[in-house]
Amino acid sequence: MDRVQLLDKITKQYLSSRDFNGLPISIIGGDFQSTRESLRQLVQEGAVVLNFGDRHPNPYILAFEPEPSEEQVKKLDAMTPPEPQYEEGGPLTVQTNPLICCAYPSRDHLASVVDQTQYRRAPFTLLLALGEPQLSYRAFNLRVLELYRNDPRYSYETDDVHGRISEKKEGSLEHPDDVLLQTFGFAYDERIENRYVAVFLRYLSDLTPEHQQRWKLEEHTGRTLLHPGYAQQTAGEWPEKQSIFTAFCEELRIINEMTVRMCGKQVFRRTYHSFTKPERFGFLVRPTTREYEDFVQLLDKMMADNLNRLFFCARGERKECGTIALLEEWLNARVRLSDPAPKDQMLKVFRDIRAERSQPAHHVRGDEWDDRYFSKQRETILKACEAVRTLRLILANHPLARTVEVPDWLFKGEIWTF
Repeated sequence: MDRVQLLDKITKQYLSSRDFNGLPISIIGGDFQSTRESLRQLVQEGAVVLNFGDRHPNPYILAFEPEPSEEQVKKLDAMTPPEPQYEEGGPLTVQTNPLICCAYPSRDHLASVVDQTQYRRAPFTLLLALGEPQLSYRAFNLRVLELYRNDPRYSYETDDVHGRISEKKEGSLEHPDDVLLQTFGFAYDERIENRYVAVFLRYLSDLTPEHQQRWKLEEHTGRTLLHPGYAQQTAGEWPEKQSIFTAFCEELRIINEMTVRMCGKQVFRRTYHSFTKPERFGFLVRPTTREYEDFVQLLDKMMADNLNRLFFCARGERKECGTIALLEEWLNARVRLSDPAPKDQMLKVFRDIRAERSQPAHHVRGDEWDDRYFSKQRETILKACEAVRTLRLILANHPLARTVEVPDWLFKGEIWTF
């Protein structure tokens, strides 16, 4: 097979396969040495790139940017043809190379042969057709998620490091709104001030053309950095850290477990953990007054409103004071601290969040857009998480509470705060 025929075969394989797959050189056929020489020339001419099974578990997709052509040729030259071997009285066995090699048309070649009009309604599929790596990502304004988060027909899940979007109930959506985004993550600008949605081209291409166009309208073109936790997960690494919202929920769960062992009752009426955190308990999608106020209201419901009056009262007793005052009274009566400042600061955070929640109830305020709500929310959740952590550390001094297990990541403070 000459170089022109080989390039044509590689290109047809790439553009006609469902996932823009490469052509394994093991199935090209013909003389291995002449095939290798043709591939070498095509690589050196910039018409073909080679992908070996040593950079990503799946060599049949172009996951990352190709290696330099010199490195590709070096690996190609190191490959040897399979040699048949016979074992006495046994079947034929074949020696195989430790590397799998797949050939792909280069970007330059694809730019000259792809009919871009075929992909005019699917801009992200077009990028793959033109040779972009499948695990390169694009960043988008957070508001693109509102369509899915606010529509009850979709299942929208996120732990503030990664997430997924799917049809909530089979048949609840009709084309073109039927969509499945297997995974998305987040990205930031270099100062870690502005947050964006990050999606790999591999999964953007799975969106229907209608949804691809919606996402394209919200694409952010500035430089961004992929969230390190999401980068670790997509590389197959076990996550070492958890988001601050997960940490907050875990603190509440552990505190309840401690008070049950101490007193037989939960200090918080409802227990939250990483799998049952409220749907909108996470970073803001839209930096508006209303979104921020809704978040503060939810946070107060999980803190002061969630305190269990029955925990603080003897049987048959009724106390009319507020739940934060009950917590303060209970701590002052049962705990002796050498330095009460952390306890006082904890109670102040409870009261500040309660006061901030109350403000909208007493004022008619219009909604407004302000990017500062992103940083304001981050400050609020940091203070809230530190407050419940302080309560957990105070309770941990009780002999019965010391046996409650605290996850290593929470104990060590391995928490994503952005």
